[in-house]
Amino acid sequence: MVADFTPGLFPFAIRSSDTDFADQLHLSSLFALMQEAAYQHAELIGIGASLLDRADLTWLLSKVSVRLDRLPRWGEQVWIRTWSRGVKKLLFLRDYQLLAGSPDSEPIGRATSEWLVARKSDHRPQRPDVVLGPAGLQGVTLEIPEAFDFSCGKIEPASPRDLAADPEPLLVKFADFSAIDRNHHVNNTHYVAWSMDAAYAYFRNGPGQLLGSKTRPLDLAAIDIQYLAEIRPGDRSYLDVHPSPESDGSSILVEGLFADQVSPAFRARLTFRQI
Repeated sequence: MVADFTPGLFPFAIRSSDTDFADQLHLSSLFALMQEAAYQHAELIGIGASLLDRADLTWLLSKVSVRLDRLPRWGEQVWIRTWSRGVKKLLFLRDYQLLAGSPDSEPIGRATSEWLVARKSDHRPQRPDVVLGPAGLQGVTLEIPEAFDFSCGKIEPASPRDLAADPEPLLVKFADFSAIDRNHHVNNTHYVAWSMDAAYAYFRNGPGQLLGSKTRPLDLAAIDIQYLAEIRPGDRSYLDVHPSPESDGSSILVEGLFADQVSPAFRARLTFRQI
């Protein structure tokens, strides 16, 4: 199979159930739309779930970075343009543009992501050529630019919380039935929803206490999230929030920790325009 880098364009209507109390799209709902667009585009170019299922393979998300001018609102029509950007070692690269009002409009958001192909049975990563074949990436010329003109680097861990002095995390989340997807782990969108829950709790009730109003929404400008380990059915995730040392208070690090409250399941760096 020769890799196909033709972009796909997918329309979505923003429903009331996709939005928050201020009628703007939940960040987790945006991630759900991106996931759906990625799955549909993968099907179009011949590397979708229908192919992988037959080979006992599955897609696993490793990392996503999003930059937003604004979030869409209830009732808007949006389009997600997505394309494959090839392979880096074991990682498949996929970029996105978020368009509102017209498929020809300027993007109001951009994203880049990294994916793995893994065996369904044990989620062990596989080489890209099990999907693309040994010649799959030869002779390909990319005509689509990257979503960003900068690199989204690794998110460094925060200093661990002193469990003796401060035994309680900001929030605890559970891997209940509604969070589990077809890969039998917590879906990537729930990590994002939990991160936003933690951010809101931090800025409203936690050490930040900067929102000033229980009905004031968070104006998100950017998120970088790295999925470090699978959260399985019945697991708990302990969420800690730390101010980013390089920010002016508008950027935070959310860490989702396992039961030992030390080992990370994910890290998310969120930046807001105004707090």
